[in-house]
Amino acid sequence: MIFTKKIIIAIAMLTQLVSAFNIDKLSPNASLTEVFSTNCLQMTNSQQMLESYIMLGIKSKYDDPKGTLERVIPKYDTRLHRINDYFQSRLKDENAKQAFIDAIKIWDESKKIMQKTPTKEGALKLKDNFRTMIKKLLIGTNPMANEGMALLSLTGKLCRGPMEITIDYLLKIWGVDMPDYDADMTNIIDAFTMHHKELSKNKMNNDITIDLLNKSEKGFLYFKYMYSSHTTTIPSLLYKKANDNFAIIRAIKVEYKNQITK
Repeated sequence: MIFTKKIIIAIAMLTQLVSAFNIDKLSPNASLTEVFSTNCLQMTNSQQMLESYIMLGIKSKYDDPKGTLERVIPKYDTRLHRINDYFQSRLKDENAKQAFIDAIKIWDESKKIMQKTPTKEGALKLKDNFRTMIKKLLIGTNPMANEGMALLSLTGKLCRGPMEITIDYLLKIWGVDMPDYDADMTNIIDAFTMHHKELSKNKMNNDITIDLLNKSEKGFLYFKYMYSSHTTTIPSLLYKKANDNFAIIRAIKVEYKNQITK
């Protein structure tokens, strides 16, 4: 019972944080684990910005996408440069250093796109840019990652799965030509299932994380049903469901971080 209460409180607190998309601050004195974790969050936040961009493009006012982008873009920019500075001063691997430089260039281009009126072409460009940027950010941090940090990275992948499905579905609603839609959806669903199984087997799990993982798995059934359904899903509901999963996985991530930093 005590674990259930902790889970409810944790998810409730995190849901309040993500109902309006926020950019968490990075302390100047943050540890490697914290900076690594924040870098993972950068990857997920990029998908949230793309969601907001598309919601604005389809004329949805849910969660104030225009105001959200105006608010989070400068904060994201500042945090990305701080993360870059942190790793550039510590990395010895030149490929990893270059990966961060490449990520910054991709971000600079993407930022300009998001500051203009949304277009279908812009959404597709952002989708491609952020997919590449995420890979670059992973390459950049890989030389300094330990087993615990790799686990934090895996939670990020579970966060992004429902967001990627939401992005593809919203693009389709917008009327964007997506010839690889079915293949992309299948790959995202398969990847989520694989990452969920991997995370469920790790030795850092406790009663809280196991219960949360079960909630995440049940919640993901909605996205699988949505994909196979012939009815149109309300964009705001899909957007909310993706954020609900984000809150659950972040609660799991907090549990892992507490163990890593002990």
